[in-house]
Amino acid sequence: KLFSVWNTQADDGIKIHDLGDGFYRLEGSKTFCSGSGWIDRPLITGELISADKKGWQMCIIPTENVKPISIDSSFWKPLGMRASASFKMDFTGVEIQEKDLLGKPNEYYNQPHFSGGAIRFAAVQLGGAEAIFSETQSFLRMLGRTEDAFQRARIAEMTYLIESGNLWLNQAGNNMDEWLKQPDSAEKIITYAGMVRTAIAEICTRVLHLCEQCVGARGLMRPNPLERIHRDLTFYLRQPAPDATLTQIGGYVLNQQQTDGIWN
Repeated sequence: KLFSVWNTQADDGIKIHDLGDGFYRLEGSKTFCSGSGWIDRPLITGELISADKKGWQMCIIPTENVKPISIDSSFWKPLGMRASASFKMDFTGVEIQEKDLLGKPNEYYNQPHFSGGAIRFAAVQLGGAEAIFSETQSFLRMLGRTEDAFQRARIAEMTYLIESGNLWLNQAGNNMDEWLKQPDSAEKIITYAGMVRTAIAEICTRVLHLCEQCVGARGLMRPNPLERIHRDLTFYLRQPAPDATLTQIGGYVLNQQQTDGIWN
């Protein structure tokens, strides 16, 4: 079975109504449902409305056992990632059972795993930047522009930027392996994950700009793959709460007695 996590919603978000005797009825929709129409086990979240417990509840929908879930493909009109299916799904009227609830209310946002997960999408973003880098290099070789000093300078900058991003990710992985074993490390993990996503977003943004300068309008037209990859990465870089992430990093550092050994 194929699973996917769908948490994002608009004003008509999910409510989980307790019907009693272990049964629940859903009301509302989710947006940005990645894999819409292909997912067997969507993990969704919603406001639990019950006399016994309340909060943001996770549940897994056994799609073969419930009424068809309405799909609104008109929602998905993105700049990039057009080949993906990330539609709006209306769960109104779907009924589930107690066994379909996952965890306790509000556990979805447990830290450091929630904010620390930003490292995963940062890795995907850097992969997009690496694809931009590779296609840019190939394009310049095809045009015979390898002796141009300005092109060499731009490719050099892209090279060390990509390597810097990989160093960030590798160090983040090593740190997480150690810090998750330590008590009271949640804030440090969240902060480091925030630094990783911020640094890699800046790396990707700069790589996109350098690519544009390298290939010009000619390289950003179909059927050149750079036209699609550029749009895809530009769109995927739009992840939630970048400003809050940055201020959280600054707050954490300013609350330390000193900066020496802050990540030890």
